[in-house]
Amino acid sequence: MIHTIVHSVSLQCHMRSNSAGAMLRIAGLEDTMYKGKYDEVNGWGKFYLQKIVNMQVIGVVEGISCPCDELVLMTCEDKKLYAYDGEKMHLVASSFKELSERGLEYPASESYYNGEAFKDMVRSLSDWEAVKVRDVGRKLEEEHQKLVKETKSAFLKSLKSWVSIQPSLDLDPGLKPLCLTAVVEALSLLLIHSVKHS
Repeated sequence: MIHTIVHSVSLQCHMRSNSAGAMLRIAGLEDTMYKGKYDEVNGWGKFYLQKIVNMQVIGVVEGISCPCDELVLMTCEDKKLYAYDGEKMHLVASSFKELSERGLEYPASESYYNGEAFKDMVRSLSDWEAVKVRDVGRKLEEEHQKLVKETKSAFLKSLKSWVSIQPSLDLDPGLKPLCLTAVVEALSLLLIHSVKHS
């Protein structure tokens, strides 16, 4: 519904904000600098807030100082308004009514960083150890070790091939084989250590 409305309306309105002269341009995702960046946009609804939501871009705030070229305004199922500045997600208004009456609070007193949704999942190494001994943890560890065993030789072969064709490595020609050997041996030791400690 919001997506349809945004695409059928194109207007600008003055915003009350911390920046004089800020304007809201009603726009959909395709009218922002994030056009085509679906993975990043998808992450807005998954990695910032505690619950997974479906963020819908409703506009761009122009004339406001932020770390990115555009301050993208969006909403989701909770009907609150969020703005993404290229670094953080800001809760800029609790509703459309608040936005129209009070304006936009940016930077907001409540903001979220990429990955904040996961901050309370595992609090310490001991929490992770407790997860590892459960069925889910054991299964994940088994799958990891299986993947390491299955891909080790192909990975090392690819690494050797990649390093041997890298003319951009600005090393003495006599040092290149030593560097390659050191990298391969270090990775081999890591993989072997990982398999032994499963």
